Amino acid sequence: MKLSKGWKIVLGILGGLFLAYCVVFAMALEWASRHGQQWVMRQIQKQFHGQVQVDSIEIKVYPSVRVSGTGVRVLFAGREDLPPLISIKSFTAQASWGELMRLPRHISHLTLVGLQITVPTGIHGNAKQRAPSRFSLRHFHGIFLDDVQADDATLTILPKQAGKAPQVYDIAALRAHTISSDGRLAFDATLRIPVPPGNIYSSGAFGPWDADAPGLTPISGSFTYDNADLGHFKGIAGILSAKGRYDGELEQIAVDGATDTPNFSVDSGGHPVDLTTTFHAVVDGVNGDTMLDPVDAHFRHTTLHTTGIIAGTPGQHGKAVKLQVSTEGARIEDLLLLAVKDEPAMTGDVRLHTAFLLPAGSKYDVLHRLLLDGNFSVDKIVFTNHGIEQKVDKLSMRSQGNTGAVPQDDDVATEMQGRFQLETGVITFSNLNFRVPGAIVQLAGTFALDNQALDLHGTFDMEAKLSQTTTGIKSFLLRAVNPFFAKPGGGTRIPFKIGGTAKSPTYGLDRHRKNDDKTQTTSKSNSADAPGN
Repeated sequence: MKLSKGWKIVLGILGGLFLAYCVVFAMALEWASRHGQQWVMRQIQKQFHGQVQVDSIEIKVYPSVRVSGTGVRVLFAGREDLPPLISIKSFTAQASWGELMRLPRHISHLTLVGLQITVPTGIHGNAKQRAPSRFSLRHFHGIFLDDVQADDATLTILPKQAGKAPQVYDIAALRAHTISSDGRLAFDATLRIPVPPGNIYSSGAFGPWDADAPGLTPISGSFTYDNADLGHFKGIAGILSAKGRYDGELEQIAVDGATDTPNFSVDSGGHPVDLTTTFHAVVDGVNGDTMLDPVDAHFRHTTLHTTGIIAGTPGQHGKAVKLQVSTEGARIEDLLLLAVKDEPAMTGDVRLHTAFLLPAGSKYDVLHRLLLDGNFSVDKIVFTNHGIEQKVDKLSMRSQGNTGAVPQDDDVATEMQGRFQLETGVITFSNLNFRVPGAIVQLAGTFALDNQALDLHGTFDMEAKLSQTTTGIKSFLLRAVNPFFAKPGGGTRIPFKIGGTAKSPTYGLDRHRKNDDKTQTTSKSNSADAPGN
């Protein structure tokens, strides 16, 4: 078919227009690519209020927009002495033209490789200084990030004081997306926790970023912490899980949560218990120190109330645990289960108040690093061994001068109280009193948790005289020794010592203590008879 002259002219015009369109389109792509780099740099600089350095950047604008780059560094404005606020090995951003042309603009996917965020603290501009910065970010915040992926990232929070170690958070995986026009992000993250080893899974919200005071950037969310092996700490065992919520700013975060360790045990005891806790804590994001107020720990029929701090010590690796522990409704048998391998020898209600210090370090197990300093009292003691309980009942009766038969089912009221200190696995007792009707035992000495060795010295006071504790010829013979064991004010005082182990104790008359008591009595008598008294 032969085209007319008119059609040839029309086709020529159309061909020329198409060629011109292609030239203009190619020039537009070149312009967009060249000026797009500058636009990206300006927007990053506006967002973080600092100088931006990029090793390389490439923009492709057809058929969709793709921006990629390497060696991105965002410096804190006016603080060249600080490390980069943001450091990225490489990034890739993708968006369609339709997503960029509509309002608000959207970036469909952003991938960050080697993301490192370093947050300086103690840099707090006043509200008037920060307001213009927040306003200037609105245009950038109007861009929504639909999907951000950053794996193997780190968040480092610098300390306020020079010379202190920064707090570093290892982020194994991070996914995020924009949820508001001010740049607030929703996120899902996995954090690697080295001590005890495990992963924390968290989801929440981050931002908007405070360009003038990064440490004041808000953060909130929830977390779970599973399969944390407490065996990493020498001397204890158990698999811990935790969950809770947190809210605050990067510099200070309030945390409320609960933990469960269904098979918790201490090596010295070896008896597993189901240990649960509820806690409120304030975490200092600057140094990782944690204020605990309160922590309530519960196992079996016992609840311990705790307040204190987990904090680092300058020049030392790790953190020390400093607590005040108290309870008004614990059970002595529950505490003994944790401390000794044998079944508890007694039951009873215990009140306990103690300072608790676990120094930093891992050279020794928990039991040999732990320091305790406190006091306790136990009421309504019942010995689990019926034979021992019968002996205690008999002791009470004889101490009162009652030589009758011991009732089989009559448990006497027994009380115990004293002060204690634990250091290097050895408990030192002072003012340890054991009371039954008619008698009181006063002891001082040590008990080693490792081998359960006893080294106790004290006195046994009775209301009755020795001769009144028995009948017949024994009573007659004991009248001769009554004066040697007479207690001031009447009754009997016998100095004695306990050795051996908790499982096989040995008892004996403490002749050294008896001589000391006699010397003290003579000294007091001489002092009373001295002239002027």
